Amino acid sequence: MSSFKFNNERKNYIQIAKGWKRSTWAPLKRNFLSTPGYPGARLLNTQTEMRVLSIPVGIIVPDDTDLEMVKEEIASWLITDQPVELIFDVEPNRTYLAVVDDSFDLDEFVTLGIGTLTFICPMPYKLGPVQKKTLAIANGDLKTSFLNKGSVESNPIIDIKVGAQSPYLDVWNDDEYFRIGYPTGVKTRVVKQNDRLIWDEMTNLTIWEAITGKIGIYKSSGAMKVWQGYAFTPDSYGTGANDEWHGPFMKRTIPNTSGVIQDFKIDVQMNFQSEHWNRMGKTVVMLLDANDNVIVELAMADEYMSHEMTTAQAIIDPGSSRKWIADEMGMYSDTFNDFRGHVSVARRGKEWSFYFAKYRKNTEIDDASFVRTWRDNSDSNPMTARPVAKIAVGCIAYGANPPVDVAFIEDVKFWKINTLTIDETPYIFDIGDKIQIDTERSLVTINGTNAIALKDIFSSFPVIKRGQNAVIIRPANVGIAELTYRERFR
Repeated sequence: MSSFKFNNERKNYIQIAKGWKRSTWAPLKRNFLSTPGYPGARLLNTQTEMRVLSIPVGIIVPDDTDLEMVKEEIASWLITDQPVELIFDVEPNRTYLAVVDDSFDLDEFVTLGIGTLTFICPMPYKLGPVQKKTLAIANGDLKTSFLNKGSVESNPIIDIKVGAQSPYLDVWNDDEYFRIGYPTGVKTRVVKQNDRLIWDEMTNLTIWEAITGKIGIYKSSGAMKVWQGYAFTPDSYGTGANDEWHGPFMKRTIPNTSGVIQDFKIDVQMNFQSEHWNRMGKTVVMLLDANDNVIVELAMADEYMSHEMTTAQAIIDPGSSRKWIADEMGMYSDTFNDFRGHVSVARRGKEWSFYFAKYRKNTEIDDASFVRTWRDNSDSNPMTARPVAKIAVGCIAYGANPPVDVAFIEDVKFWKINTLTIDETPYIFDIGDKIQIDTERSLVTINGTNAIALKDIFSSFPVIKRGQNAVIIRPANVGIAELTYRERFR
């Protein structure tokens, strides 16, 4: 007797009954149109419907087994929020994406030892192994050629680590194309609208200076260290009064050779996690003027002594006037718990814009997020016109309360925003940026942030056709590109 693996787990005491036959292909529905005077009917289209797999199964457990515990174990295994991988022993090189139907009677199955499991596959095709293709220069093109042996087209994910700036990106497969931005002619002036002055991957403390005393409303104490070569985190938090936020802060001057920095954008990647309800803390990023006055503050914070609730905070002029822009938990009270993502603020003239995003699990693609804007039309806040000179980052605790378990500052990027003239075209990405094109989700991101607004409306997300494919990415010097897909079978 054979069995199966579901959600990356198999239960050896569950077996598939002999004689079970899988459907050869996913169910099809033909739609016809009958018209008077026309013999027969016209075929309008063919729809591929959901695949339903009804599997007769048996259970074999020792006589002294606690059946209630077995029920709980099976329920925990089979009930999932989203479709997950289903692989049968008799077909190990094919994968289904399925959820279990709730009509399965678990009590009867465990008591009688037999039953029928029904799996529903919303995406009806079987999948082959994951295929990865690295594009390489061939005859002046960044290209990969390969054969898709599947019986239907596949939806790829294309990842690009940028090695050169460009105002556009194209992906071609035969005569079909996907594009963000727009190609420019020789007469067009291409410029940096966002001039990146800092990209710090937080691997070295030497270019940062420890802050002593007060910074904003916080006490700078303790010391910072580099965690495993990729993030700043506290080595110690120092001490503070019972009602005082305290911990290590570091600052660095923004390199700038072209006058004061008025319009800007900063984006900081953070990891902020608490494993117990009594933890309190913040990861903080600030922009300072030349005299170390705080212009704007962003933080991921847990300010609750009795609960684990993470809020996203944004404050303009955290000193005297403290203009609060955001202090939010997201859609639910735990939306930003176990936060790994990035926070961002930009100032363009009198307008401030703030962005907080938590990454989708096991990715660096934005998931739960929100945007807040504020326009200071009346010049009510002096920080709207204050030039930016320095960046400060810190990780802090509250009084004698235990700090959070994970407080990392992983990446800091800062741009000076330039004003474009009418005949200038901006670069849409910079060296080191990460671009992902995900056809299944109809999503294109740059550094995890949705960039669908840059997409050419006449272009289509790339697909891997049945048979021979030749995928070309332009410009050819854009960087390192990898294409990932799975063959699909009816």
